[in-house]
Amino acid sequence: MPASWTEALRELRGKYLRETRDRADTIARLIESLEGQPADTAALRELNRLFHGLAGSGTTYGFPELTARGLEGERTCSVLLAQGRVPAASEVAAWREVLGRIVTVVAQAEPTRAAEGGGPEPAPAATRPATVIVADDDDARRERVARRLEAEGLLARRFDTLAAAEAALIASPPEGVVLSARLTDGSVYSLVRRLRERPGGEDLGILVLSDREALLDRVEAIHSGADVVVVGDVGEDTLWRRLRPLLERVQAEPGRVLAVEDEPSQASFIETVLGSAGFAVRVCRNPGHLDAELSSVQPDLVLMDVLLPGVSGFDLARYLRQSERYATLPVLFLTTEGQLQARIEGMRAGGDDYLVKPVAPALLISAVAARVERGRMLRRLLERDGLTGLLTHSAFIERAKQAIARHGRVPERPLAWVMLDLDRFKEVNDRHGHPTGDKVLAALASLLRRRLRQSDLMGRYGGEEFTILLEDLGEADAVRLVERLLEEFRTTDHVGPDGTRFRVTFSAGVAVLDGENATLERWLSAADDALYAAKAEGRCRVLAASQLRR
Repeated sequence: MPASWTEALRELRGKYLRETRDRADTIARLIESLEGQPADTAALRELNRLFHGLAGSGTTYGFPELTARGLEGERTCSVLLAQGRVPAASEVAAWREVLGRIVTVVAQAEPTRAAEGGGPEPAPAATRPATVIVADDDDARRERVARRLEAEGLLARRFDTLAAAEAALIASPPEGVVLSARLTDGSVYSLVRRLRERPGGEDLGILVLSDREALLDRVEAIHSGADVVVVGDVGEDTLWRRLRPLLERVQAEPGRVLAVEDEPSQASFIETVLGSAGFAVRVCRNPGHLDAELSSVQPDLVLMDVLLPGVSGFDLARYLRQSERYATLPVLFLTTEGQLQARIEGMRAGGDDYLVKPVAPALLISAVAARVERGRMLRRLLERDGLTGLLTHSAFIERAKQAIARHGRVPERPLAWVMLDLDRFKEVNDRHGHPTGDKVLAALASLLRRRLRQSDLMGRYGGEEFTILLEDLGEADAVRLVERLLEEFRTTDHVGPDGTRFRVTFSAGVAVLDGENATLERWLSAADDALYAAKAEGRCRVLAASQLRR
């Protein structure tokens, strides 16, 4: 990437002018081919596409007249296409006048003159455990909340005043903040506003604890910039479930954007603007390659131009919505068509929003960021088990299929599947009740998140059964890792509703992806067979699938 957005736009501006000169030559040839000839729909559509490209990009690079002339030419083409007729002499003359103005603007331009623009620099990736500041004057609650966060592997910093919390926030910004609304040394809502106004403050996950049920109080908290307001004396597990998505949002990898755009200048603009904001952008210039690009990129959002060669963006959006896999994928239309009917058609096609080109960089970044965040939140709700926060059965299987595909491209990297099942879990539920059983499940999920890498896949396969996918670990290393998990979990005390302390163990089976387990079904079956062999041998142990073959 260039050193700054201004420098990047300067480079793009020079490139854009060179491309526009070439575009003007093509426009001239198309006008000549259409003058006085039988209706040539293909040529007229190509001319329309070229004018459309100018309309959507001129103002972006500091040439509003190119946008105006592009819109003028595009409108004439659209009328002729709708009416299915050849252009009249007056319409050809109008095109030539438009072309003349385009050539003049390009000739008078100074390619090295900097255009104004702006965009945030990508934030550095976090290299330490996530930190959460807990500010509450209720000593017992503050300690309970902090200990619950620490059980999830986070660093909890405790404060009993707003002033101390704010000083700590400024000195070393955390990933999350839990604030009690009843702290008396200042307004918690004013503090939230100040935090949001600080550089990087928009990324901070903020949860407010309120003892007041009044709707206006909750509205004020949200208006000040709080992400979540929790009312009443809720348990620490409930609070963690509300805070966890905020921290996942902060720690998430850069949003992946797939831009379906055939205009080189517009594609460069999108890549530069969104890249400057930290997004990973891939441009699909050929709509026929959309399936392959979707599979490769796994985007968080699709930025779709409406006017594309051979197909409309509306049709592509309808195609996406036919697949359950992309049912929740945000689609943002980006086109010069600002009429109400085009907006209506975009919504009917399954689009989520509609931006009219030329679009200001700040608006593009904000629209994409908001849709990416909302799409990820919706995907988390659909893909994550509500109790444990791990992947659901179906979401885990989908990720496993992707891992197999990656392994096919890089077969030398080992891949291990772990099936894990709590021992005699029915007895836990029968003796201590299902709420206590749920806490045991959550405790195991918490252990997995703390001890495994972020790159490792973890899922709740069903009931008391969990599954893990470990990349870059062979069978022996995977078995040793799960044995360490077992040793730690089997020495963990759980507490029943009557105060009784008890312990739980698990059994596990491990299978690597190899020639004998080359498919998802065989791989899963091998891990499952190893798990049940571990159960049969007395439980509380880890077995590898290779041990069953001997």
